[in-house]
Amino acid sequence: MSKKTHNQAHKQTYKQTRNQAHKQTCNQAHKQTYMFKRTTLLKLLLLSALLFALLSPIGFVSAAEPGGSTFYTNLNEHNSTPDGAVFFIVDGLGSYYLFPELKGETLSGESIQKAAVPVLTNIWNSGFRISEMKVPVPVTEKGHSVLVTGNPSADSEMVGYTDSSFMDILREEGFLCIGVMQRGDFESMRGKFDVIIYDKTNSVNNMDFTVQTNSFEDSNPKIVSEIASVFNSQKNRASSYMDSKDTSEKYAGYNRWGIDTAYEVLTVMEKYPGQKFIVVVNVGAVDSTGHYRGYYAYLDAVERLDKDLGKLFEKCRRNNLFFIFTADHGMSFEEQNKKSGGHSSTKYAKTKEALYIPFIVYGNSIQKNIYYSETGQEDAAPTLLSLFNIAAHPRFSKGNVLPAKEKPTLYVEAPESVQIQLYQVTGGGEQIVFNSLGFDRSSGYSSYSVAGLEQGNYLLKWNAADSSSGSGSKIKYSQEEAGFYLTADMTIDLSDYSAKSSDFLPSMTGGFGTSGTGFGSDSGGILSKFTKPVYFLLIAIINIIGAAGIYYLYKKEGFSKL
Repeated sequence: MSKKTHNQAHKQTYKQTRNQAHKQTCNQAHKQTYMFKRTTLLKLLLLSALLFALLSPIGFVSAAEPGGSTFYTNLNEHNSTPDGAVFFIVDGLGSYYLFPELKGETLSGESIQKAAVPVLTNIWNSGFRISEMKVPVPVTEKGHSVLVTGNPSADSEMVGYTDSSFMDILREEGFLCIGVMQRGDFESMRGKFDVIIYDKTNSVNNMDFTVQTNSFEDSNPKIVSEIASVFNSQKNRASSYMDSKDTSEKYAGYNRWGIDTAYEVLTVMEKYPGQKFIVVVNVGAVDSTGHYRGYYAYLDAVERLDKDLGKLFEKCRRNNLFFIFTADHGMSFEEQNKKSGGHSSTKYAKTKEALYIPFIVYGNSIQKNIYYSETGQEDAAPTLLSLFNIAAHPRFSKGNVLPAKEKPTLYVEAPESVQIQLYQVTGGGEQIVFNSLGFDRSSGYSSYSVAGLEQGNYLLKWNAADSSSGSGSKIKYSQEEAGFYLTADMTIDLSDYSAKSSDFLPSMTGGFGTSGTGFGSDSGGILSKFTKPVYFLLIAIINIIGAAGIYYLYKKEGFSKL
């Protein structure tokens, strides 16, 4: 090889080596730059996800908002609302055979005696009772229809309609509805319960107890199955309650079976604290005794029922449950010595003994009082719902909420977001008890539920559109107010004062203090830009990406690089 050729080859080899070294150096530099950028990006993404996850639940979700656009507060939080109730209906029990202030008589003009009922006397002396609750028509099916719907014209067909009964409303609030009914067991009524046991024959002498379960969304199949098992056991034991040769004891045993069955249901529910429920109990032997055995046997049946009722009531008291005691209709007698009575036939149907029933409420936050004004049987359903601070009434209800609660609830409804202030008015002036100052229309509330209020005079103030605002001009806002006297739960509808503007409602003026009720912090209206499901899905996705980034960095570089 010539010297010239050798130099050329050497030069070419050097150039290739240098180019390869340069290329390798550049690649390594690019790789390091890429790794640095990628690590930095992952770190930033991880930090953002962490901050987003930590801040979002606290900063943007109102802890005081139970759902929708309703603000709920209880000014008497130490007095908790019970999770359940027993609604006890005695077939054929008239209030004139119980309450000392009522003077009843037979059709022949004989004064009727009062039944000796120490258990019930203790209950009504410790709770709230209605002196005279009038039934529209003294018939069993009609009475049960009115009791559960709150409509004085209700019948079994109305009970079957959607949202027609207090059971429907309670179920929407997460309640389990359980029935132990010897009477009032028509098909549409049975369909309102998650599980029910009833007597197909309505007969003390020829019982045929049947267990029925119904499928509802959000029902608890485990509890329903357990209660159905209890019902089947009680079904098999029913005959043992009526095996006495003493007729009075046999009839009393029929009632006792219903009381014991309800007692066993409460024993099951003790294992599920926090599960809201209602047990509707109906016993039928008082009515049967009045029809077939006469006045004296009727009083005896009431007294035996009272004695057996003690254990069920005590169970309710220990478990902090509401106990509501009533009847479907009363009973009337032609003479004391007659062996039969009635309530629905022409000669009995218009008597006060057949038309007036007891209504007794016992439980936490129930006032001790006798209410002497005449009320209607249709008031029972809305009053029951009010005990649980539920503003909704059955769909066709025309009844009123009775002042059973010691501290009633005020509900304020508006078609759009509104700000309110509530004052209690006394001889010393106005004292603010609730204040929604500071909300705007993008994050405010259109409904308010203020529980735990004292009975008395109040003044409600709220912002409303000024009706004098001209068409096309910017709507002006004025402060409206209304005074009222609060004795029972009340709903005030502000529809006539709604603001029809996209502007934020201005804060109320007047230098009022704050209510200290703990409002949430969604003052920026962030949740109005996203629906909550989408919002929290975004949080989840970012958290997953952040977790993946942590795992990748750990596998590639170890935590020392983080």
